[in-house]
Amino acid sequence: MTLLQVRDLTAGYGKLPVIHGVSLAVAANETVALVGPNGAGKSTLMKSIFRTIVPMSGEVHLDGADLGSVATSQMVRRGMAFVPQGSNTFPSLTVEENLRVALMPMGRSKTATGIGAAFDRFPSLAKRRTSSASTLSGGERQMLAVAGALASEPKFLALDEPTTGLAPTIVNELITRLGEAAKEGIGVLWVVEENPAVILPHCDRVHIMQGGRISDEQDVAAVLADEGLRRLFFGIDEHR
Repeated sequence: MTLLQVRDLTAGYGKLPVIHGVSLAVAANETVALVGPNGAGKSTLMKSIFRTIVPMSGEVHLDGADLGSVATSQMVRRGMAFVPQGSNTFPSLTVEENLRVALMPMGRSKTATGIGAAFDRFPSLAKRRTSSASTLSGGERQMLAVAGALASEPKFLALDEPTTGLAPTIVNELITRLGEAAKEGIGVLWVVEENPAVILPHCDRVHIMQGGRISDEQDVAAVLADEGLRRLFFGIDEHR
């Protein structure tokens, strides 16, 4: 069953469109990878889905409900969660305080449950619950960002390249936890730039984005077997 439906989405900055008429769908229990060269519009698509930039045209639906009039601040309450690129935590706050901030849109009644669920999913964070986020490693901070997103019990989760620069052990843990979330019914849209050979086998489908458009949809095996795609999108060249 289709969970997230994006139809003919055009968005950009000022009057300049970056993505043009993009359409895609993500089902419940499904992990969809979004790949493409730098500048293809992947991050712009993510931001426009969550209205951190307002689309110029097109529609985004979750469970059939149009999200066009929903403010970014209300997306979490609608079942949408987003882990963007870059700094996703508050360094001056503790691990637990970061989770409380992430859960604020859900209201006080769900905060304690959400924090408990986050620590159950990421036991290593539970051991650091009173530690300042500034003392965490880059991988631990990314786990905290993902933990906060999942703690709100979203229907749909989008991640904009969450594994950049992370150690293999952290990458594998994120893959495991996100796989568990998908099995629980969450639809996942994952921008993949690094670690494709590790991440893509855990995805169900791959959308290829070029020049601000979805140019193709492939199964995972086809993308990993295509040397041209690997070289173009991931910088992998077996002949070096």
